[in-house]
Amino acid sequence: MRHLARLWPYIRRYRSAYLSGIAMVLLGSAFGTASPFLIKAAVDGLEAGTAASLGWLVGALAMLGAAKALVFFRGRYSIVSASREVERDLREDFYRKLTRLDVSFFDRHSSGDIHSRAVNDMESVRMVAGISVMITAGSSLLLLLSLAAMFAIDAGLAAAAMVPLLLVCAVTALSEGRIYAQSERVQDILAELSTLAQENFSGARVVRAFARETTELRRFSYSSRSYLKASLALALTRGAAWGLMVLLMEATLGVTLLLGGLGIIRGTLSKGDFVAFTAYQFMLVWPVIGMGWVVTLVQRGAACMARINAVLDAPEEEHGAKPCVLRGCRIEFRDLTFRYSEDRPPALSGVSFTLEPGERAAVVGRTGSGKSTLLQLLLGLYRPPAGTVFLDGRDINDIPRAALRAAMACAPQDAFLFSDTLLSNIAFGAEGEASREAVLAAAEASRLSEDLDAFPGGIDQVIGERGITLSGGQRQRTSLARALLRKPPLLLLDDTLSSVDVHTEAAILQRLDPHLEGRTCILVTHRFSSLAKARRILVLDEGRLVEDGTHDALLASKGFYARLAARQRLEEDLSSAS
Repeated sequence: MRHLARLWPYIRRYRSAYLSGIAMVLLGSAFGTASPFLIKAAVDGLEAGTAASLGWLVGALAMLGAAKALVFFRGRYSIVSASREVERDLREDFYRKLTRLDVSFFDRHSSGDIHSRAVNDMESVRMVAGISVMITAGSSLLLLLSLAAMFAIDAGLAAAAMVPLLLVCAVTALSEGRIYAQSERVQDILAELSTLAQENFSGARVVRAFARETTELRRFSYSSRSYLKASLALALTRGAAWGLMVLLMEATLGVTLLLGGLGIIRGTLSKGDFVAFTAYQFMLVWPVIGMGWVVTLVQRGAACMARINAVLDAPEEEHGAKPCVLRGCRIEFRDLTFRYSEDRPPALSGVSFTLEPGERAAVVGRTGSGKSTLLQLLLGLYRPPAGTVFLDGRDINDIPRAALRAAMACAPQDAFLFSDTLLSNIAFGAEGEASREAVLAAAEASRLSEDLDAFPGGIDQVIGERGITLSGGQRQRTSLARALLRKPPLLLLDDTLSSVDVHTEAAILQRLDPHLEGRTCILVTHRFSSLAKARRILVLDEGRLVEDGTHDALLASKGFYARLAARQRLEEDLSSAS
Protein backbone atom coordinates (compact mmCIF):
# COMPACT_ATOMS: atom_id res chain seq x y z
CA MET A 1 0.00 0.00 0.00
CA ARG A 2 3.00 2.31 0.43
CA HIS A 3 3.06 2.89 -3.33
CA LEU A 4 -0.35 4.58 -3.15
CA ALA A 5 1.00 7.14 -0.67
CA ARG A 6 2.38 8.92 -3.74
CA LEU A 7 -1.22 9.80 -4.65
CA TRP A 8 -1.83 11.90 -1.54
CA PRO A 9 -0.28 15.18 -2.80
CA TYR A 10 -2.43 14.96 -5.92
CA ILE A 11 -5.61 14.22 -3.96
CA ARG A 12 -4.85 17.05 -1.52
CA ARG A 13 -4.98 19.60 -4.36
CA TYR A 14 -8.68 18.78 -4.82
CA ARG A 15 -9.57 18.20 -1.18
CA SER A 16 -12.53 20.62 -1.39
CA ALA A 17 -14.13 18.56 -4.14
CA TYR A 18 -13.36 15.33 -2.31
CA LEU A 19 -14.72 16.60 1.01
CA SER A 20 -17.87 17.92 -0.67
CA GLY A 21 -18.40 14.64 -2.53
CA ILE A 22 -17.75 12.51 0.54
CA ALA A 23 -20.18 14.63 2.56
CA MET A 24 -22.88 14.08 -0.07
CA VAL A 25 -22.23 10.34 -0.18
CA LEU A 26 -22.38 10.12 3.63
CA LEU A 27 -25.63 12.07 3.63
CA GLY A 28 -27.06 9.67 1.04
CA SER A 29 -26.06 6.70 3.21
CA ALA A 30 -27.74 8.34 6.21
CA PHE A 31 -30.92 8.84 4.19
CA GLY A 32 -30.78 5.17 3.19
CA THR A 33 -30.72 3.95 6.78
CA ALA A 34 -33.91 5.87 7.61
CA SER A 35 -36.17 3.86 5.29
CA PRO A 36 -36.32 0.66 7.45
CA PHE A 37 -37.79 2.73 10.32
CA LEU A 38 -40.58 3.89 8.02
CA ILE A 39 -41.16 0.30 6.90
CA LYS A 40 -41.23 -0.81 10.54
CA ALA A 41 -43.87 1.82 11.33
CA ALA A 42 -46.00 0.66 8.39
CA VAL A 43 -45.76 -3.03 9.40
CA ASP A 44 -46.57 -2.23 13.04
CA GLY A 45 -49.60 -0.21 11.91
CA LEU A 46 -50.84 -3.01 9.70
CA GLU A 47 -50.29 -5.50 12.54
CA ALA A 48 -52.40 -3.30 14.79
CA GLY A 49 -55.14 -3.07 12.14
CA THR A 50 -54.66 0.66 11.39
CA ALA A 51 -53.65 1.95 7.97
CA ALA A 52 -54.39 5.66 8.42
CA SER A 53 -50.76 6.71 8.16
CA LEU A 54 -49.86 4.30 5.37
CA GLY A 55 -50.17 6.95 2.63
CA TRP A 56 -47.94 9.33 4.55
CA LEU A 57 -45.32 6.65 5.05
CA VAL A 58 -45.31 5.75 1.35
CA GLY A 59 -44.90 9.44 0.46
CA ALA A 60 -42.09 9.78 2.98
CA LEU A 61 -40.31 6.76 1.46
CA ALA A 62 -40.61 8.26 -2.03
CA MET A 63 -39.24 11.64 -0.88
CA LEU A 64 -36.44 9.93 1.01
CA GLY A 65 -35.51 7.92 -2.10
CA ALA A 66 -35.47 11.06 -4.26
CA ALA A 67 -33.28 12.92 -1.77
CA LYS A 68 -30.92 9.95 -1.55
CA ALA A 69 -30.62 9.72 -5.35
CA LEU A 70 -29.94 13.47 -5.63
CA VAL A 71 -27.17 13.63 -3.03
CA PHE A 72 -25.59 10.40 -4.28
CA PHE A 73 -25.48 11.83 -7.81
CA ARG A 74 -23.90 15.06 -6.60
CA GLY A 75 -21.40 13.24 -4.42
CA ARG A 76 -20.44 10.73 -7.10
CA TYR A 77 -19.95 13.44 -9.71
CA SER A 78 -17.77 15.50 -7.36
CA ILE A 79 -15.49 12.59 -6.41
CA VAL A 80 -15.21 11.18 -9.93
CA SER A 81 -14.45 14.65 -11.33
CA ALA A 82 -11.73 15.14 -8.73
CA SER A 83 -10.26 11.73 -9.58
CA ARG A 84 -10.10 12.73 -13.25
CA GLU A 85 -8.19 15.85 -12.22
CA VAL A 86 -5.80 13.67 -10.21
CA GLU A 87 -5.35 11.38 -13.19
CA ARG A 88 -4.58 14.32 -15.48
CA ASP A 89 -2.02 15.82 -13.09
CA LEU A 90 -0.34 12.47 -12.52
CA ARG A 91 -0.20 11.73 -16.24
CA GLU A 92 1.29 15.16 -16.97
CA ASP A 93 3.95 14.64 -14.30
CA PHE A 94 4.60 11.19 -15.75
CA TYR A 95 5.08 12.64 -19.23
CA ARG A 96 7.19 15.52 -17.89
CA LYS A 97 9.39 12.96 -16.15
CA LEU A 98 9.81 11.02 -19.40
CA THR A 99 11.16 14.17 -21.09
CA ARG A 100 13.83 14.45 -18.37
CA LEU A 101 14.98 10.85 -18.16
CA ASP A 102 18.36 9.73 -19.36
CA VAL A 103 18.38 8.12 -22.80
CA SER A 104 19.59 4.89 -21.21
CA PHE A 105 16.14 4.53 -19.61
CA PHE A 106 14.60 4.20 -23.08
CA ASP A 107 17.31 1.72 -24.00
CA ARG A 108 16.04 -0.53 -21.21
CA HIS A 109 12.27 -0.04 -21.58
CA SER A 110 10.18 -0.61 -24.68
CA SER A 111 7.74 2.00 -25.92
CA GLY A 112 4.88 -0.47 -25.45
CA ASP A 113 5.76 -0.88 -21.78
CA ILE A 114 5.89 2.89 -21.25
CA HIS A 115 2.60 3.30 -23.13
CA SER A 116 0.96 0.66 -20.92
CA ARG A 117 2.05 2.52 -17.79
CA ALA A 118 0.85 5.86 -19.16
CA VAL A 119 -2.59 4.54 -20.16
CA ASN A 120 -3.64 1.25 -18.53
CA ASP A 121 -1.87 1.75 -15.21
CA MET A 122 -3.10 5.34 -14.96
CA GLU A 123 -6.69 4.19 -15.36
CA SER A 124 -6.33 1.64 -12.55
CA VAL A 125 -4.82 4.29 -10.28
CA ARG A 126 -7.68 6.66 -11.11
CA MET A 127 -10.16 4.01 -9.95
CA VAL A 128 -8.45 4.07 -6.57
CA ALA A 129 -8.66 7.86 -6.39
CA GLY A 130 -12.31 7.89 -7.51
CA ILE A 131 -14.65 4.92 -7.23
CA SER A 132 -12.74 3.42 -4.28
CA VAL A 133 -13.01 6.63 -2.26
CA MET A 134 -16.72 6.92 -2.98
CA ILE A 135 -17.51 3.28 -2.10
CA THR A 136 -15.36 3.35 1.03
CA ALA A 137 -17.04 6.50 2.36
CA GLY A 138 -20.61 5.40 1.63
CA SER A 139 -20.17 1.77 2.60
CA SER A 140 -18.38 2.51 5.87
CA LEU A 141 -21.14 4.77 7.19
CA LEU A 142 -23.89 2.50 5.89
CA LEU A 143 -22.19 -0.45 7.58
CA LEU A 144 -21.85 1.37 10.92
CA LEU A 145 -25.39 2.79 10.92
CA SER A 146 -26.93 -0.51 9.89
CA LEU A 147 -25.07 -2.42 12.61
CA ALA A 148 -26.00 0.23 15.19
CA ALA A 149 -29.66 -0.05 14.21
CA MET A 150 -29.53 -3.86 14.32
CA PHE A 151 -28.03 -3.82 17.82
CA ALA A 152 -30.63 -1.27 18.88
CA ILE A 153 -33.43 -3.57 17.70
CA ASP A 154 -32.03 -6.81 19.16
CA ALA A 155 -28.47 -6.97 20.47
CA GLY A 156 -28.42 -10.77 20.78
CA LEU A 157 -29.67 -11.34 17.28
CA ALA A 158 -27.20 -8.74 15.93
CA ALA A 159 -24.29 -10.40 17.74
CA ALA A 160 -25.18 -13.78 16.24
CA ALA A 161 -25.45 -12.23 12.77
CA MET A 162 -22.00 -10.64 13.21
CA VAL A 163 -20.15 -13.98 13.25
CA PRO A 164 -20.43 -14.61 9.48
CA LEU A 165 -19.52 -10.95 8.84
CA LEU A 166 -16.27 -11.39 10.76
CA LEU A 167 -15.52 -14.38 8.56
CA VAL A 168 -16.04 -12.13 5.53
CA CYS A 169 -13.33 -9.82 6.88
CA ALA A 170 -11.03 -12.83 7.29
CA VAL A 171 -11.60 -13.87 3.66
CA THR A 172 -10.78 -10.34 2.50
CA ALA A 173 -7.54 -10.25 4.51
CA LEU A 174 -6.41 -13.68 3.28
CA SER A 175 -7.03 -12.91 -0.40
CA GLU A 176 -5.41 -9.46 -0.31
CA GLY A 177 -1.78 -10.49 -0.96
CA ARG A 178 -2.66 -12.96 -3.70
CA ILE A 179 -4.80 -10.42 -5.54
CA TYR A 180 -1.93 -7.88 -5.43
CA ALA A 181 0.63 -10.32 -6.84
CA GLN A 182 -1.72 -11.49 -9.58
CA SER A 183 -2.68 -7.92 -10.47
CA GLU A 184 1.00 -7.04 -10.87
CA ARG A 185 1.49 -10.07 -13.11
CA VAL A 186 -1.48 -9.08 -15.29
CA GLN A 187 -0.09 -5.55 -15.78
CA ASP A 188 3.36 -6.86 -16.70
CA ILE A 189 1.97 -9.21 -19.34
CA LEU A 190 -0.30 -6.47 -20.67
CA ALA A 191 2.78 -4.27 -21.13
CA GLU A 192 4.47 -7.07 -23.12
CA LEU A 193 1.34 -7.50 -25.23
CA SER A 194 1.16 -3.74 -25.90
CA THR A 195 4.82 -3.69 -26.95
CA LEU A 196 4.33 -6.59 -29.36
CA ALA A 197 1.21 -5.03 -30.89
CA GLN A 198 2.83 -1.61 -31.27
CA GLU A 199 5.93 -3.05 -32.93
CA ASN A 200 3.80 -5.02 -35.39
CA PHE A 201 1.67 -1.99 -36.22
CA SER A 202 4.72 0.21 -36.78
CA GLY A 203 6.58 -2.49 -38.69
CA ALA A 204 3.62 -3.71 -40.74
CA ARG A 205 5.51 -3.26 -44.02
CA VAL A 206 8.52 -5.21 -42.78
CA VAL A 207 6.28 -8.03 -41.54
CA ARG A 208 4.61 -8.30 -44.93
CA ALA A 209 7.84 -7.92 -46.89
CA PHE A 210 9.28 -10.98 -45.15
CA ALA A 211 5.97 -12.89 -45.13
CA ARG A 212 6.08 -13.15 -41.35
CA GLU A 213 2.37 -12.62 -40.73
CA THR A 214 1.82 -16.17 -39.48
CA THR A 215 4.86 -16.07 -37.20
CA GLU A 216 3.93 -12.71 -35.72
CA LEU A 217 0.34 -13.86 -35.25
CA ARG A 218 1.66 -16.90 -33.41
CA ARG A 219 3.77 -14.67 -31.13
CA PHE A 220 0.82 -12.38 -30.50
CA SER A 221 -1.49 -15.32 -29.81
CA TYR A 222 0.98 -16.77 -27.30
CA SER A 223 1.26 -13.43 -25.51
CA SER A 224 -2.50 -12.96 -25.67
CA ARG A 225 -3.07 -16.41 -24.18
CA SER A 226 -0.60 -15.62 -21.41
CA TYR A 227 -2.57 -12.47 -20.65
CA LEU A 228 -5.81 -14.46 -20.69
CA LYS A 229 -4.34 -17.08 -18.37
CA ALA A 230 -3.10 -14.46 -15.90
CA SER A 231 -6.40 -12.56 -16.06
CA LEU A 232 -8.41 -15.75 -15.47
CA ALA A 233 -6.20 -16.63 -12.51
CA LEU A 234 -6.90 -13.21 -11.05
CA ALA A 235 -10.61 -13.60 -11.84
CA LEU A 236 -10.59 -17.00 -10.12
CA THR A 237 -9.11 -15.52 -6.95
CA ARG A 238 -11.57 -12.64 -7.02
CA GLY A 239 -14.49 -14.95 -7.78
CA ALA A 240 -13.57 -17.33 -4.98
CA ALA A 241 -13.26 -14.47 -2.51
CA TRP A 242 -16.53 -12.90 -3.61
CA GLY A 243 -18.28 -16.27 -3.66
CA LEU A 244 -17.25 -16.92 -0.06
CA MET A 245 -18.47 -13.45 0.87
CA VAL A 246 -21.87 -14.08 -0.70
CA LEU A 247 -22.09 -17.51 0.96
CA LEU A 248 -21.32 -16.01 4.35
CA MET A 249 -23.84 -13.23 3.79
CA GLU A 250 -26.49 -15.82 2.97
CA ALA A 251 -25.52 -17.67 6.14
CA THR A 252 -26.08 -14.44 8.04
CA LEU A 253 -29.61 -14.23 6.63
CA GLY A 254 -30.22 -17.84 7.62
CA VAL A 255 -29.17 -17.07 11.20
CA THR A 256 -31.49 -14.08 11.24
CA LEU A 257 -34.43 -16.05 9.90
CA LEU A 258 -33.92 -18.83 12.44
CA LEU A 259 -33.31 -16.75 15.58
CA GLY A 260 -35.63 -13.93 14.55
CA GLY A 261 -38.45 -16.35 13.79
CA LEU A 262 -38.05 -17.91 17.22
CA GLY A 263 -38.17 -14.42 18.73
CA ILE A 264 -41.47 -13.67 17.00
CA ILE A 265 -42.94 -16.99 18.16
CA ARG A 266 -41.84 -16.34 21.73
CA GLY A 267 -43.08 -12.73 21.60
CA THR A 268 -39.65 -11.16 22.25
CA LEU A 269 -39.48 -9.59 18.78
CA SER A 270 -42.26 -7.81 16.93
CA LYS A 271 -42.91 -8.38 13.25
CA GLY A 272 -42.08 -4.72 12.55
CA ASP A 273 -38.73 -5.06 14.33
CA PHE A 274 -38.02 -8.27 12.44
CA VAL A 275 -38.74 -6.60 9.07
CA ALA A 276 -36.60 -3.57 9.99
CA PHE A 277 -33.78 -5.83 11.23
CA THR A 278 -33.89 -7.83 8.01
CA ALA A 279 -33.90 -4.64 5.92
CA TYR A 280 -30.77 -3.41 7.71
CA GLN A 281 -29.18 -6.78 7.18
CA PHE A 282 -29.86 -6.59 3.48
CA MET A 283 -28.24 -3.15 3.57
CA LEU A 284 -25.06 -4.79 4.84
CA VAL A 285 -24.77 -6.86 1.67
CA TRP A 286 -23.71 -3.92 -0.52
CA PRO A 287 -21.12 -2.49 1.91
CA VAL A 288 -19.52 -5.91 2.34
CA ILE A 289 -19.46 -6.65 -1.40
CA GLY A 290 -18.46 -3.06 -2.12
CA MET A 291 -15.55 -3.20 0.30
CA GLY A 292 -14.46 -6.48 -1.29
CA TRP A 293 -14.45 -4.73 -4.66
CA VAL A 294 -12.50 -1.85 -3.15
CA VAL A 295 -9.87 -4.29 -1.89
CA THR A 296 -9.49 -5.61 -5.45
CA LEU A 297 -9.30 -2.10 -6.92
CA VAL A 298 -6.79 -0.95 -4.33
CA GLN A 299 -4.60 -4.03 -4.81
CA ARG A 300 -4.54 -3.59 -8.56
CA GLY A 301 -4.09 0.16 -8.19
CA ALA A 302 -1.14 -0.38 -5.85
CA ALA A 303 0.50 -2.71 -8.37
CA CYS A 304 -0.04 -0.16 -11.13
CA MET A 305 1.16 2.73 -8.99
CA ALA A 306 4.35 0.77 -8.25
CA ARG A 307 5.00 0.61 -12.01
CA ILE A 308 4.31 4.33 -12.37
CA ASN A 309 6.54 5.14 -9.39
CA ALA A 310 9.36 3.20 -11.01
CA VAL A 311 9.32 5.82 -13.78
CA LEU A 312 8.76 8.82 -11.49
CA ASP A 313 11.69 7.72 -9.28
CA ALA A 314 14.06 6.89 -12.15
CA PRO A 315 17.22 9.06 -12.20
CA GLU A 316 16.89 12.06 -14.46
CA GLU A 317 19.33 13.22 -17.07
CA GLU A 318 22.13 15.07 -15.30
CA HIS A 319 22.15 18.75 -16.15
CA GLY A 320 25.11 21.02 -15.74
CA ALA A 321 24.74 23.74 -13.13
CA LYS A 322 26.83 26.49 -14.74
CA PRO A 323 24.73 28.82 -16.95
CA CYS A 324 26.40 29.69 -20.23
CA VAL A 325 25.80 30.56 -23.86
CA LEU A 326 27.74 28.59 -26.46
CA ARG A 327 28.73 30.61 -29.49
CA GLY A 328 31.85 29.46 -31.30
CA CYS A 329 31.55 25.77 -30.41
CA ARG A 330 35.19 24.82 -30.17
CA ILE A 331 35.17 21.04 -29.68
CA GLU A 332 37.84 19.20 -27.78
CA PHE A 333 38.09 15.50 -26.91
CA ARG A 334 40.79 14.64 -24.37
CA ASP A 335 41.73 10.97 -24.19
CA LEU A 336 38.06 9.94 -24.13
CA THR A 337 37.20 6.36 -23.25
CA PHE A 338 33.48 5.65 -23.09
CA ARG A 339 31.36 2.54 -22.68
CA TYR A 340 27.55 2.31 -22.57
CA SER A 341 27.58 -0.01 -19.57
CA GLU A 342 30.14 -1.72 -17.40
CA ASP A 343 29.47 -5.12 -18.96
CA ARG A 344 30.16 -3.88 -22.49
CA PRO A 345 33.51 -3.12 -24.18
CA PRO A 346 34.40 0.54 -24.77
CA ALA A 347 32.63 2.16 -27.71
CA LEU A 348 35.43 4.74 -27.84
CA SER A 349 38.98 4.37 -26.51
CA GLY A 350 41.57 7.10 -25.99
CA VAL A 351 40.04 9.50 -28.53
CA SER A 352 41.67 12.95 -28.66
CA PHE A 353 41.17 15.75 -31.21
CA THR A 354 40.21 19.43 -31.41
CA LEU A 355 37.94 21.26 -33.83
CA GLU A 356 38.16 25.02 -33.98
CA PRO A 357 35.01 27.17 -34.35
CA GLY A 358 33.77 27.11 -37.93
CA GLU A 359 35.82 24.04 -38.85
CA ARG A 360 34.18 21.36 -40.97
CA ALA A 361 35.17 17.77 -40.31
CA ALA A 362 34.05 14.38 -41.55
CA VAL A 363 34.11 11.22 -39.45
CA VAL A 364 34.51 7.92 -41.27
CA GLY A 365 35.06 4.33 -40.30
CA ARG A 366 33.58 0.88 -40.54
CA THR A 367 30.22 0.04 -38.96
CA GLY A 368 30.49 -0.06 -35.17
CA SER A 369 33.65 2.03 -35.06
CA GLY A 370 32.05 4.64 -32.74
CA LYS A 371 31.07 7.40 -35.18
CA SER A 372 27.51 7.89 -33.93
CA THR A 373 28.67 7.60 -30.32
CA LEU A 374 30.75 10.75 -30.81
CA LEU A 375 27.67 12.70 -31.85
CA GLN A 376 25.51 11.28 -29.05
CA LEU A 377 28.08 12.41 -26.50
CA LEU A 378 28.15 15.90 -27.98
CA LEU A 379 24.34 16.03 -27.81
CA GLY A 380 24.52 15.10 -24.13
CA LEU A 381 22.42 11.98 -24.64
CA TYR A 382 25.03 10.03 -22.70
CA ARG A 383 27.37 11.35 -20.03
CA PRO A 384 31.09 11.02 -20.80
CA PRO A 385 33.70 10.78 -18.05
CA ALA A 386 34.51 14.16 -16.52
CA GLY A 387 37.33 16.07 -18.15
CA THR A 388 37.15 14.30 -21.51
CA VAL A 389 34.75 16.34 -23.73
CA PHE A 390 34.78 20.14 -23.88
CA LEU A 391 32.77 22.78 -25.75
CA ASP A 392 34.15 26.31 -25.82
CA GLY A 393 36.55 25.25 -23.07
CA ARG A 394 33.80 24.03 -20.74
CA ASP A 395 33.38 20.44 -19.61
CA ILE A 396 30.26 19.23 -21.39
CA ASN A 397 29.00 17.72 -18.11
CA ASP A 398 28.92 21.22 -16.56
CA ILE A 399 26.85 22.76 -19.35
CA PRO A 400 23.05 22.87 -18.83
CA ARG A 401 21.44 20.56 -21.34
CA ALA A 402 19.10 23.31 -22.56
CA ALA A 403 22.09 25.54 -23.42
CA LEU A 404 23.99 22.60 -24.91
CA ARG A 405 21.24 21.54 -27.28
CA ALA A 406 20.27 25.10 -28.15
CA ALA A 407 23.74 25.45 -29.66
CA MET A 408 23.45 22.49 -32.00
CA ALA A 409 21.18 20.63 -34.39
CA CYS A 410 21.39 17.03 -35.48
CA ALA A 411 20.13 15.27 -38.59
CA PRO A 412 20.32 11.52 -37.86
CA GLN A 413 20.46 8.74 -40.40
CA ASP A 414 17.24 7.21 -39.06
CA ALA A 415 15.11 10.33 -39.33
CA PHE A 416 12.10 10.37 -37.03
CA LEU A 417 9.13 12.24 -38.46
CA PHE A 418 5.75 12.91 -36.90
CA SER A 419 2.36 12.13 -38.40
CA ASP A 420 1.87 15.77 -39.40
CA THR A 421 2.54 18.05 -42.38
CA LEU A 422 5.97 18.39 -43.95
CA LEU A 423 5.91 22.03 -42.93
CA SER A 424 5.31 21.16 -39.26
CA ASN A 425 7.99 18.47 -39.31
CA ILE A 426 10.58 20.93 -40.60
CA ALA A 427 9.40 23.73 -38.32
CA PHE A 428 9.85 21.34 -35.37
CA GLY A 429 13.55 22.24 -35.44
CA ALA A 430 13.01 25.98 -34.99
CA GLU A 431 13.41 27.80 -31.71
CA GLY A 432 10.04 29.51 -31.39
CA GLU A 433 7.75 30.06 -34.37
CA ALA A 434 9.17 29.53 -37.86
CA SER A 435 7.84 31.48 -40.83
CA ARG A 436 6.64 29.65 -43.90
CA GLU A 437 9.37 31.37 -45.91
CA ALA A 438 12.09 30.09 -43.57
CA VAL A 439 10.71 26.54 -43.81
CA LEU A 440 10.66 26.71 -47.62
CA ALA A 441 14.22 28.04 -47.63
CA ALA A 442 15.37 25.10 -45.49
CA ALA A 443 13.54 22.70 -47.83
CA GLU A 444 15.32 24.33 -50.77
CA ALA A 445 18.72 23.88 -49.11
CA SER A 446 18.09 20.16 -48.56
CA ARG A 447 16.66 19.77 -52.08
CA LEU A 448 13.37 18.54 -50.63
CA SER A 449 11.68 21.39 -52.50
CA GLU A 450 12.24 19.54 -55.79
CA ASP A 451 9.89 16.78 -54.58
CA LEU A 452 7.12 19.02 -53.26
CA ASP A 453 5.27 19.14 -56.59
CA ALA A 454 4.78 15.36 -56.34
CA PHE A 455 2.70 15.82 -53.19
CA PRO A 456 -0.93 16.96 -53.59
CA GLY A 457 -0.56 19.26 -50.60
CA GLY A 458 2.97 20.41 -51.32
CA ILE A 459 4.76 21.53 -48.16
CA ASP A 460 1.40 21.14 -46.36
CA GLN A 461 1.17 17.44 -47.24
CA VAL A 462 0.32 15.27 -44.22
CA ILE A 463 2.70 12.33 -44.02
CA GLY A 464 2.05 9.02 -42.28
CA GLU A 465 3.37 7.83 -38.96
CA ARG A 466 7.18 8.14 -38.85
CA GLY A 467 7.00 9.53 -42.38
CA ILE A 468 6.07 6.13 -43.78
CA THR A 469 4.59 7.65 -46.96
CA LEU A 470 7.94 9.21 -47.86
CA SER A 471 10.94 7.53 -49.42
CA GLY A 472 14.07 7.06 -47.34
CA GLY A 473 15.78 9.93 -49.13
CA GLN A 474 12.82 12.24 -48.63
CA ARG A 475 12.74 11.46 -44.93
CA GLN A 476 16.43 12.23 -44.60
CA ARG A 477 16.14 15.48 -46.54
CA THR A 478 13.20 16.52 -44.35
CA SER A 479 15.34 15.81 -41.29
CA LEU A 480 18.21 17.82 -42.80
CA ALA A 481 15.89 20.77 -43.52
CA ARG A 482 14.71 20.61 -39.89
CA ALA A 483 18.32 20.85 -38.68
CA LEU A 484 19.23 23.68 -41.07
CA LEU A 485 16.20 25.73 -39.99
CA ARG A 486 17.63 25.90 -36.49
CA LYS A 487 20.78 27.74 -37.74
CA PRO A 488 22.93 26.44 -34.89
CA PRO A 489 26.61 27.16 -34.17
CA LEU A 490 27.23 23.40 -34.33
CA LEU A 491 25.66 21.12 -36.94
CA LEU A 492 25.83 17.32 -36.60
CA LEU A 493 25.04 15.25 -39.69
CA ASP A 494 24.98 11.53 -38.88
CA ASP A 495 25.07 9.76 -42.26
CA THR A 496 22.20 12.04 -43.16
CA LEU A 497 22.30 11.44 -46.90
CA SER A 498 22.88 7.68 -46.96
CA SER A 499 19.51 7.07 -48.68
CA VAL A 500 20.08 9.45 -51.61
CA ASP A 501 22.18 8.69 -54.66
CA VAL A 502 25.75 9.94 -55.00
CA HIS A 503 24.90 12.72 -57.46
CA THR A 504 22.05 14.05 -55.31
CA GLU A 505 24.30 13.94 -52.25
CA ALA A 506 26.95 15.96 -54.06
CA ALA A 507 24.36 18.53 -55.15
CA ILE A 508 22.98 18.84 -51.62
CA LEU A 509 26.44 19.26 -50.12
CA GLN A 510 27.16 21.95 -52.72
CA ARG A 511 24.02 23.83 -51.64
CA LEU A 512 24.96 23.44 -48.01
CA ASP A 513 28.17 25.44 -48.35
CA PRO A 514 26.55 28.84 -47.62
CA HIS A 515 24.59 27.36 -44.68
CA LEU A 516 27.72 25.84 -43.14
CA GLU A 517 29.83 28.95 -43.46
CA GLY A 518 31.01 30.07 -40.02
CA ARG A 519 29.51 27.02 -38.32
CA THR A 520 31.29 24.07 -36.81
CA CYS A 521 30.10 20.96 -38.61
CA ILE A 522 30.71 17.25 -38.10
CA LEU A 523 29.61 15.00 -40.94
CA VAL A 524 29.46 11.25 -40.35
CA THR A 525 29.38 9.35 -43.62
CA HIS A 526 30.17 6.00 -45.23
CA ARG A 527 30.65 7.52 -48.66
CA PHE A 528 34.10 8.60 -49.68
CA SER A 529 32.97 10.27 -52.91
CA SER A 530 31.86 13.39 -51.02
CA LEU A 531 34.77 13.64 -48.60
CA ALA A 532 36.97 15.63 -50.95
CA LYS A 533 35.01 18.71 -49.87
CA ALA A 534 35.70 18.08 -46.16
CA ARG A 535 38.52 20.22 -44.80
CA ARG A 536 39.43 17.54 -42.28
CA ILE A 537 38.74 13.84 -41.89
CA LEU A 538 38.76 11.84 -38.67
CA VAL A 539 39.14 8.10 -39.19
CA LEU A 540 37.85 5.70 -36.49
CA ASP A 541 38.45 1.99 -36.20
CA GLU A 542 37.20 -0.16 -33.34
CA GLY A 543 36.58 2.92 -31.22
CA ARG A 544 40.02 4.46 -31.74
CA LEU A 545 41.05 7.51 -33.75
CA VAL A 546 43.58 5.97 -36.14
CA GLU A 547 44.04 8.80 -38.68
CA ASP A 548 43.42 12.54 -38.88
CA GLY A 549 44.01 14.74 -41.91
CA THR A 550 42.76 15.98 -45.28
CA HIS A 551 41.35 13.72 -47.96
CA ASP A 552 44.38 14.02 -50.23
CA ALA A 553 46.88 13.63 -47.43
CA LEU A 554 45.20 10.51 -46.08
CA LEU A 555 45.07 8.93 -49.53
CA ALA A 556 48.74 9.70 -50.04
CA SER A 557 49.66 8.07 -46.73
CA LYS A 558 48.24 4.76 -48.03
CA GLY A 559 46.97 3.87 -44.57
CA PHE A 560 43.65 2.66 -43.20
CA TYR A 561 41.66 5.47 -44.86
CA ALA A 562 43.21 4.75 -48.25
CA ARG A 563 42.35 1.06 -47.96
CA LEU A 564 38.71 1.88 -47.03
CA ALA A 565 38.46 4.27 -49.98
CA ALA A 566 39.91 1.70 -52.38
CA ARG A 567 37.52 -0.98 -51.13
CA GLN A 568 34.51 1.32 -51.59
CA ARG A 569 35.58 2.30 -55.10
CA LEU A 570 35.85 -1.38 -55.97
CA GLU A 571 32.39 -2.04 -54.57
CA GLU A 572 30.96 0.88 -56.58
CA ASP A 573 32.65 -0.38 -59.77
CA LEU A 574 31.28 -3.88 -59.25
CA SER A 575 27.83 -2.46 -58.57
CA SER A 576 27.97 -0.39 -61.76
CA ALA A 577 29.15 -3.36 -63.81
CA SER A 578 26.28 -5.52 -62.61
